[in-house]
Amino acid sequence: MFLPLLLSRNGVGLLPFTLPVVPFQTIGAFAGPTLAAFIVTAATSGKAGLRQLLRQIVQWRVGVGWYLLALLGFPLTYVGSGIITLGVASQPTLLAQWSLLFTVYLPYLVVDLISTMGEEMGWVGYALPNLQQRIAPLLSAVTLGVLWSLWHLPAFFVTGLLGPFSIGYFVFFIVFAAATRITWTWIFNKTTGSVIIIALLHASSNGTTIALAHRLPMVPPTAILLFLGLIVVVFPVLILIFTRGRLSYKPDRVAQPAEAVLTQA
Repeated sequence: MFLPLLLSRNGVGLLPFTLPVVPFQTIGAFAGPTLAAFIVTAATSGKAGLRQLLRQIVQWRVGVGWYLLALLGFPLTYVGSGIITLGVASQPTLLAQWSLLFTVYLPYLVVDLISTMGEEMGWVGYALPNLQQRIAPLLSAVTLGVLWSLWHLPAFFVTGLLGPFSIGYFVFFIVFAAATRITWTWIFNKTTGSVIIIALLHASSNGTTIALAHRLPMVPPTAILLFLGLIVVVFPVLILIFTRGRLSYKPDRVAQPAEAVLTQA
């Protein structure tokens, strides 16, 4: 589904026309991991398995704090990195841009949430519960992060997405994806398998790094490095230390694969 965009003029240029990015990006999200999750579940567990998968996907009853973390964690970390780097004197200047939260960040998040739900229904609705049942939670998170980054590879060759492609940039993207999935796996486990919370986190990450960051030019490169250091190193390491590498995984409290539930029944 993503191939026409990749081959178009705003991709690698093999086709003599330009295509809009958002529709193909959204369709590609649903036609990738999520479609695969439903096909495999239907083939292995039938209608009962599909019902179990859908129940996991619509799990929304988690504490309000988790929704606040998903919505505001990334932008507050970004702005906080700017304040730490520039000093307390910069706080009024940065906080004066509060309206961007409603005019830029939240509108982007709402639109992007369609694509991130399209991805996460497969990544954490199906893949993560299956991985954690078979291998250690940390290895599950890193494995999912690597697969997630490789799945994004075509987007590096489309103008307006993740490109331009370079080996160094892509290696960093893999590290960023693996580290991010460690934090998100812990949150997934703490929220008893909420796909919605992870989709919100995913959209919030995109909204902060893609939409909001460009509207806060006063944030220096050192603040961006601090922000990345917190996301890639500090938060994952602290979670690993405090959970002893288990990422709060408890099989009796976290969503299980449809196959496992049907076998127990």
